[in-house]
Amino acid sequence: MIITRFSVVRFLVLALAIGTLCAPQVATADAVITLAGPTANAGTINLSTADGQYGGLITAGGITGYSLWGLLGGANASNPNSPIYGAITTSTPPGFNGKNAILRYFVLATGINGSQSLISLGEIDPNFSGSATPDLVTFSGSTASLAFTWPGAAGRDISNLVSLQLLSVPALPLVANAQPSTSVTLAGSVSFPGAYTFQGSDPQNVDPITETVNGDTYTGPPLFALIDPNGPDILNQYVVTAGTDGYEVLLSLAELDPAFGASTAVNRIDLVPYADTGGNFPGAGIARTILPADTSFAHGRWVSNLDLIEVDAVPEPATFALLLTGLIGMALSAFRLHVVAHSRQPLARRNQRNYPTSRD
Repeated sequence: MIITRFSVVRFLVLALAIGTLCAPQVATADAVITLAGPTANAGTINLSTADGQYGGLITAGGITGYSLWGLLGGANASNPNSPIYGAITTSTPPGFNGKNAILRYFVLATGINGSQSLISLGEIDPNFSGSATPDLVTFSGSTASLAFTWPGAAGRDISNLVSLQLLSVPALPLVANAQPSTSVTLAGSVSFPGAYTFQGSDPQNVDPITETVNGDTYTGPPLFALIDPNGPDILNQYVVTAGTDGYEVLLSLAELDPAFGASTAVNRIDLVPYADTGGNFPGAGIARTILPADTSFAHGRWVSNLDLIEVDAVPEPATFALLLTGLIGMALSAFRLHVVAHSRQPLARRNQRNYPTSRD
């Protein structure tokens, strides 16, 4: 099931990338990017002439630009099960878990040289992340850039930004009266995949830590240490965490990595606790996730009854080029076959064909 779901994500990324590559490009001295995906703001965005649109210019960390959340047109939903988040429209099939559907979505930023950076919508939605230092799309002359203003996160920046793609992982079926989780499956681009019960016989034993968050003291392994990713590029990878009821949250792998600004401070480390002093367990299952940097009033990204942690990556830019080359080759072959077939038609029949005229 997981392989199929992630194959869908790869297909969507490839389709949108091909659409971006095939779209007509207009020479301009302005800073122009392409936004694709389920938002009313999709299309060509001229940052040089935006004139205060998209929430207006913001200055954070000495950097001025448009917030990524603002460019997407994001806003709070009317309730947790609403598919509408301002200009963003999420999609969940009937019978699937649509609670906080925005947390299944992510943005893939791509530079002119093919460099990529993935951002989960949960980390830029103020209702969940509570970040006072938003990710910004800046511009100077004809060049746009994506700048992360969070301390230590500059390694995720994209210079010469050309496109933003709004994507998601597919929803999981809604499970009524879900039972507490009894193990957590760690899968994907990780060093030690398998089932974890945190009782000393797991594929790897990560030293647990204890931290106090919102008055509760939790014990468990740090999330990033448990994942121990082994993929080649952290910047284009995501982490799906899911509960037994089908509730899922997508995180960018980079937001969990201390090398890209994830906190290592006391009581601020992202955690997979299996015990606490507040009585969450065993009602919260074998384990849950805790993200201390998120807002204290909305813990939508905290997944209880955790039974899946999976790491995967969007296709590399080389894959885009390879697939595009193949599609162009197929198109040329089809065109040649059409020309040959057409040339073999009787002359009178060819002359009778009504060809469309060009339009302005």
